[in-house]
Amino acid sequence: MMPGRMEVLAKNTRFQVASAVVIFIILVGIIGPFFTMNPNKYIGGKFESPSWNHKLGCDLFGQDVWARLVLGIRHSLVVGFVAGSIALLVAFMMGGVGAYKGGLVDDISNLLSNVFLTIPVVPVLIVLSVLFGHRSLYLVAAIIAVIQWPGTARALRSQVLSLKERAFVDLARILGKGDSRILFGEIFPNMLAYVFIQFVGMIGAAIVMEAGISLLGLGPTWVVTLGNMLYWAIQNQGVFLGIWWWFIPPGVVILLFTGSMIMIGSVIDDVLNPRLTGALK
Repeated sequence: MMPGRMEVLAKNTRFQVASAVVIFIILVGIIGPFFTMNPNKYIGGKFESPSWNHKLGCDLFGQDVWARLVLGIRHSLVVGFVAGSIALLVAFMMGGVGAYKGGLVDDISNLLSNVFLTIPVVPVLIVLSVLFGHRSLYLVAAIIAVIQWPGTARALRSQVLSLKERAFVDLARILGKGDSRILFGEIFPNMLAYVFIQFVGMIGAAIVMEAGISLLGLGPTWVVTLGNMLYWAIQNQGVFLGIWWWFIPPGVVILLFTGSMIMIGSVIDDVLNPRLTGALK
């Protein structure tokens, strides 16, 4: 990205607000668990209201909701970043490398992407989750990644198909550079910002997917996540009883984080798209 556009991006109010929200939530997830009480201990009263000792009250089991929320943020972020990383790697190999190689390699990669795109997301997530009795954070992240990569693969494929016809790639070939050096040294650096947009979107989507399957009781087992908190609140009629401090905080965190990630990607896309540059004020 050109320095001028970086300056425009840094001064954009929407980008600043969204970045601040994302950074704050990430810091809470990373640092917070070191400064809270044990989230698994029964240390308060049943449905105890928020107080000085329990900032977000206690749940049905007398566990501190704030401590569980902070740990849930950390675990949900792990799922989001791991799933996004795996999906991005597969997408680049299938879409980016396939598009650069062309021919049969591209045809097979594109066919697989199209096949996976036709598979219904929710039923597949449910089936894959049911297959495993014990589901760790990383297993759930891998399951989500299996669903996520095809759309990004097609997007990256179109970028590589466009860039590999540029003059700087032809020049690299004339200079005798190999395919791997051209792909990773010439083409990939020119699409880093676009790849980042895709990555940001996949992280947010993965967190929402984890919450979705956790609401069905098929998320990570014996681990606190934001989706897991919502599941137990619903299962134990916390919503019906109006125990707002049990289910509203995780819902708000999911909404703020994913919404901010989408906004960051949208603003970056505006900066990179010359037709939309005038929209940034």
